[in-house]
Amino acid sequence: MKKTVVLTLMLASLAASTLAVEGDGGYAGAFLQMPLGARPTAMGGAYVGVSDDAAGAIFNPGGLAGMTHREFGSSYRIMTLDRKLGQAAIFLPIQGEAILGLHWIYAASGSVPERDQDGALLGRDFSQTTHQFSILFAKRFEPWLGVGANMSYLYSRLPKISANSVGFDIGGMLFVNELMDREKRDLFFVQDLKIGLVMRNITKQFRWNSEKYMVEYYVGGQGVEVTDKFPIEAALGVSARFLNRKLLVAYDAVKAERQSFKIRAGAEYQVSDQFSLRSGYSIYGFAAGAGFAFHPRPNQTLGIDYAFSTGRADAGSEHLFSIGLKF
Repeated sequence: MKKTVVLTLMLASLAASTLAVEGDGGYAGAFLQMPLGARPTAMGGAYVGVSDDAAGAIFNPGGLAGMTHREFGSSYRIMTLDRKLGQAAIFLPIQGEAILGLHWIYAASGSVPERDQDGALLGRDFSQTTHQFSILFAKRFEPWLGVGANMSYLYSRLPKISANSVGFDIGGMLFVNELMDREKRDLFFVQDLKIGLVMRNITKQFRWNSEKYMVEYYVGGQGVEVTDKFPIEAALGVSARFLNRKLLVAYDAVKAERQSFKIRAGAEYQVSDQFSLRSGYSIYGFAAGAGFAFHPRPNQTLGIDYAFSTGRADAGSEHLFSIGLKF
């Protein structure tokens, strides 16, 4: 029975990281470290210094301070090992050059047969689902400075076990070209140079208690409580446009508690007003993708994006689709 209790606790403590496939991701909230949105995924996740659309909500809320329109965005990642990862967001400009938004992330693992300490099947399946609901606020305090933050409520569930938490992300964006005179800015060979800084997962943690699970499935079983803290993550990102703004280049440096230092790099080339090509590289491997933009009505832009990402740990490759509407 003692071994069974330990097994139950291990399942609970690792639940928030079931999306991780490498040891460096074996911490709570691993699903939040995976690129969300086809555009940032295709750029290798180098998006802290970009974050100018709905997909940027998880990378740097400060970048959204540059929005001047309403926007809705949603994406879904087709993953290996029967895992699921998706998001949806909507953002609205409000008075004072500010943005107010709502953001939802959904992550789930596939069903896995439960076994006892001897490896025998118990006749039931184990699965996990996690949600993050966020309210985001961003404001352009100066033409050269945007600051944003979100407050999130997280809920995760296992069979007869659940946990919840509240946490914050805080970010800023420096619009470097706005510090120059207009004449110098227009002649400068680098356009739209931005520097982003973000701190994520502040105060986020899951506290698991297996008492209900043990009462349901094991007579006389004793539950145990385990706390999983999300690693606080800090990231610095730089992005700039070249070739008359047709080429966007981005670079991120990321460090999370108890994890190795990560570098992400990516680029996007605007082939035409309707078509873009993207590519990038990070610890997730090589990524590439494309974006298509349509104008169904005046002052409306419908974007459809696709990204292909090579898998890690021989888990295979993944495909991600996004849709966005600016109106």
